[in-house]
Amino acid sequence: MTRGSTTRELMAEVALRMFAERGIDAVSLREITAASGQRNKSAAQYHFGSKEHLVREIFERHTGRVNTHRHGLLAALYEHGGEPALDELVDTLIRPLAETVDENSHYARFLAQVSTTPWIGTLVHADPTATRSVQTVFTAMARLLDDLPESVLRTRLALSMMLTVRALAACEHSMESDRPDGTRRVALLTANLVDSTVGILRAPVSDATRKLLPKTSKPITDDGWPWHLLLDAEAGV
Repeated sequence: MTRGSTTRELMAEVALRMFAERGIDAVSLREITAASGQRNKSAAQYHFGSKEHLVREIFERHTGRVNTHRHGLLAALYEHGGEPALDELVDTLIRPLAETVDENSHYARFLAQVSTTPWIGTLVHADPTATRSVQTVFTAMARLLDDLPESVLRTRLALSMMLTVRALAACEHSMESDRPDGTRRVALLTANLVDSTVGILRAPVSDATRKLLPKTSKPITDDGWPWHLLLDAEAGV
């Protein structure tokens, strides 16, 4: 590893922690440079160009690792043929992200920060391979939930991911000051999130909701809710 790449990775990890703890808007590139021990005050600007590019690189790097783990779980699910059950797919969606959470982690909180406006817009141009496993799971879910109207399905998928990210971020934060039995706490939260997500996805669609559904079949393209955009058009919904 070259000195330049080491410096770049160090600053990215320092930025991850600072963004998670203080919020992205509250942290400047110069502060990241100083916290990384760099004497050149423009080091972060040199390596990343802008805060937007730095945020995107952190997202791609850490989400890519989660993506790889999820692909492994998916391969195991499909090893014996046939379609997995909904609860198995939900577990495969949530568990790789949940397993990043411990007393020293910051990624769940970073993800919660970057999932808000205006920073969510920086992820629109992120490397799509970093979230390919989410798209695979969403598409498999859609085949099992083909009785749901498209708008309902996409909204529920987005709500499920928002719930998961926010809950894991809160858990991550609490573990910094309350470390005992952290592994069990994360495992219990993960199980509850899987149960809750299955409930959200399987909930009956009320008459009130059906009356408010859009009449057009035009795909939803609101970048403010990016999770549901990962539903593959080939899902047939």
